[in-house]
Amino acid sequence: MSVKTASPGAIQFCDLCNKPIASDSAYKRHVSYCRRTRDRPKKRPRSCKECHSAKAKCSFEPECSRCRSKGIHCVYEKPVSALANRKNSQHGGTSSSSEDSFRFVMEVPCSSFARLAGMPNFGSSTSLEVPASSPRSIIALRADPVAQQSAKFILESFRGLPFTMISRETFSWFNHGYWFQSGPPQNIMRCSDVANLYADRKSLAPDSFWTVINQENKQLLRDLPNCSMMELQSGMQAQIIYMIMFALDNISSNDIPEITLQMLMTFELYGKKSFETDNNVWFPVDRLDDPKLTWEDWVCAETQRRCTITWFLLSRVIDLKFGVMCPSISNCRRLQLPSPGSLWNARTRNEWEAARRIHCRDQLKLIRKFGDLIEARSCPPNSDHGQELNRWHANCDKLGLLLTLATTMV
Repeated sequence: MSVKTASPGAIQFCDLCNKPIASDSAYKRHVSYCRRTRDRPKKRPRSCKECHSAKAKCSFEPECSRCRSKGIHCVYEKPVSALANRKNSQHGGTSSSSEDSFRFVMEVPCSSFARLAGMPNFGSSTSLEVPASSPRSIIALRADPVAQQSAKFILESFRGLPFTMISRETFSWFNHGYWFQSGPPQNIMRCSDVANLYADRKSLAPDSFWTVINQENKQLLRDLPNCSMMELQSGMQAQIIYMIMFALDNISSNDIPEITLQMLMTFELYGKKSFETDNNVWFPVDRLDDPKLTWEDWVCAETQRRCTITWFLLSRVIDLKFGVMCPSISNCRRLQLPSPGSLWNARTRNEWEAARRIHCRDQLKLIRKFGDLIEARSCPPNSDHGQELNRWHANCDKLGLLLTLATTMV
């Protein structure tokens, strides 16, 4: 087998194990390793849940010696299923072996989000300027009961998001219905199929749903090199939904399974390319007063704003829930606030134009960014900032209210 060459930034897949690899140098090292180890056992025994949580040595018996001596119920995680039969039958796909399941491969092995944050050229956390007012550390957040309550409320608010993707009619605060065209982008349609599967996942074989998510990750990575801007955005939107599914499905778990790293890698690579494609702009400024602005262009920019805000909210919740710092929006105070829900929910061009005229007439002057929202919440209600905050609450949708809660988590 010859070592393939690829253009910088392309995702490559190993011919032996089909693992996705993000750089050419890492690919060459992996191929060399894969050749040497192809006949060795593919997996090491995994400790029981109690030994794994305590980072203690496990005897790997049906009831390990440590759990037996402590009188603890000994449970081993079940291996991930090789395929999701229901998903394949719905889409006419063929079955794949367990070796085809997606696994996270970078230049160095990773076991937590914290290691990802230190990787060079790896997404938003290392691509943006880090001002002195960057988000608080996990330790500081965990010591703040207000931040913890806000995180719990935000996570509860996310509970319904996967189900909003079942139908175009109910798409969420960061997934637009694309009513100006025949249907949503392909990535969103695939996400809708996964959402239907998620709603009925109890009828599936154990772990098979997450195999479907693995397959979606792999497809998104294959599509990445030739994505348009709309495909980049829709890929990021789908990935956020998948991460929310994980956060909700494992709401009582303290583990950080490998699949989360896979999802994070995909989201970060999509985010990085989106950043580069859009002239290195993360937070496009609202230009609703520009007479040349079209509905289609506004939806593209507003989707980027809302997607970034939703990721910021989710990253703060993940930080608190799992006790690890995932790559986040480090200069969050520069986040552009979302436009009113009346603009986002417009189904026709005339509805959008009418909502636009009202917005331009009553546009807020002092609260335009997340940092302005933070400052306004600390001002007296009768001050200029306090009055604009009241107007902000009167016009914002659910995403805006959640962003208001997040002012306690920075």
